[in-house]
Amino acid sequence: MITLDVGTLRTQNDEFRRLIEKHQWSGLTPLKSSGVCPECCGSSRHGHRPGCAIAAALDALDDDE
Repeated sequence: MITLDVGTLRTQNDEFRRLIEKHQWSGLTPLKSSGVCPECCGSSRHGHRPGCAIAAALDALDDDE
């Protein structure tokens, strides 16, 4: 792979991570809750539910580092 391509991919990866982390708890929030995942409806207190696509995407990004 060309060095420029690797740099571009890393920049894109960083931006995707930033967006996913920013929005992972931005679903409809019940009263007295600090956030709900818009994908799996898991609470920020207890984490994502099994099979959540957002959790899987974040895990995949962590594995790439």
